[in-house]
Amino acid sequence: MRPFFARHAQRLAALAPLAALALIAGCSSMSQPVQDFDEYIAQQEAAKGKWKEAEYALPTTPPQDADLVSFPTLPNATLDYAIDTKSVQVTDDGVVRYIAVIRSKQGARNVSYEGIHCSSFESRLYATARPDGTWIPARNSEWRPIRPYGSTAYQGILYRDYLCQDKTPAGNAKAIVQGLRFPTTNPTYR
Repeated sequence: MRPFFARHAQRLAALAPLAALALIAGCSSMSQPVQDFDEYIAQQEAAKGKWKEAEYALPTTPPQDADLVSFPTLPNATLDYAIDTKSVQVTDDGVVRYIAVIRSKQGARNVSYEGIHCSSFESRLYATARPDGTWIPARNSEWRPIRPYGSTAYQGILYRDYLCQDKTPAGNAKAIVQGLRFPTTNPTYR
């Protein structure tokens, strides 16, 4: 009697490429999300060194709850993400700076002063706020690519839906705040 593999060698040879493809597909889905082409081009432009960041100053006061506007993130998000509308600034260097407030249902609160550079798809943490309202400059404050996953996924949503359009700021500070208060995109898209 012939062994199993010898009897079915022709069938197994036909299935081998499909098995290899399934293995590759399974492994690739476990890696980090693929960067989209626009993000790649924007990062390449930023890497050319033509851009210089404008001067900025850290906030002097903490955000007030009345000035916060929440924005939707993921459907199953357990945190509330908000922007201090009085802190939004748009500068000539293409950076939108703002104070982000992330709140839990239990009352925990993280407050940070951040910026998004629209043409390079990058973000920067400038400072974080203490509970007493004072600000601490961030260590290792540098421009980093926005990651559409993890703890900073909200920055990708801000970039895409509120702060930037066609790799430039989505208008002046007033227009951006208006867009945060009255979004024009479909919430199910987020």
